Amino acid sequence: MLHKFHRLSALLIGSFILFHFINHLYILGGVQQHIEFMETYRLAYRNVIAESILLLCVMFQVCSGLYFVWQRRGQRSRFLEKAQAISGLYLAYFFINHVGAVLYGRIGAELDTNIYYGIAGFHTDPFQFFFIPYYFFAVVALFVHLASVFNWLSRNAIEQPLRTKLAYVIILIGVSISTTLILGFCGVFNEISIPPEYSATYE
Repeated sequence: MLHKFHRLSALLIGSFILFHFINHLYILGGVQQHIEFMETYRLAYRNVIAESILLLCVMFQVCSGLYFVWQRRGQRSRFLEKAQAISGLYLAYFFINHVGAVLYGRIGAELDTNIYYGIAGFHTDPFQFFFIPYYFFAVVALFVHLASVFNWLSRNAIEQPLRTKLAYVIILIGVSISTTLILGFCGVFNEISIPPEYSATYE
């Protein structure tokens, strides 16, 4: 039963993350395009009910995921099984940090937690040495986790050699998307100028 709720929660969070990725890919067209999409997207989730459900799902996902990792400790032998646990642990770490940072930005710093808030660390020395790998591995970990879950759920429908290849394809897609996003956040495709109020959070 707990696994079913974990998957249901993952679907709800995944729906949000899908649009979050689409939003972030708009950085390839510039900050203004990213913000315009974000403002439209916020109409769907920036309300007490949607945000409360999302936060509860994240909390449940983190707690249940940690429980599953602990429950099966020492039982994982194959690469994708171990990768599922490791990526899940990193995602738990990222979710706790990311949600905490967003709440602090909105409530503590009283800032609009838009793209400037998210990437100010990319453009402030020496914080980019933390934020670049931090975000890069978060996206990669998500796709590794998806690949591992796909490998497990399709075990009765697809033969193992093909499942493994498809899982690796999913991981490669994740690495490609993550690399593209990082380059976009760093201003490789378009010039990015961080407003002073966002840079000030790192002073």
